[in-house]
Amino acid sequence: MGLVEAVEVFARHYRRLCDDPDALRHLSFEISLQDLALRDPELAPRLAASVRAHEERLTALLSGRVHDGSAVTSRQARRLATALRALMVGLSQGVTFGLAEAATGDYFAATARALITPDVLGPA
Repeated sequence: MGLVEAVEVFARHYRRLCDDPDALRHLSFEISLQDLALRDPELAPRLAASVRAHEERLTALLSGRVHDGSAVTSRQARRLATALRALMVGLSQGVTFGLAEAATGDYFAATARALITPDVLGPA
């Protein structure tokens, strides 16, 4: 599976999570945890480490995938993973809050695919 297909699968999976009956409860927990981390100097680095670990798993998933005839480097995958995580978190919050009900799996996949640019990937 190439880079584009992997990104689309990831984005569609993220969209399906929004349909989980517990999605609002999970979002409430995440936001509460972020609020606590902003006020607790001991919790902030632990939350940051958790986010970094998520990005590292996504980086590993994307590294080595073929795009435009070349394998995506770890550095490029890391840059893309950061952008993908931010995009998916924002879109899923919009869906969960009822602000983006029309954001289908196809929309999530299209917006994620739109991140696969030379500017986002950067140099090899």
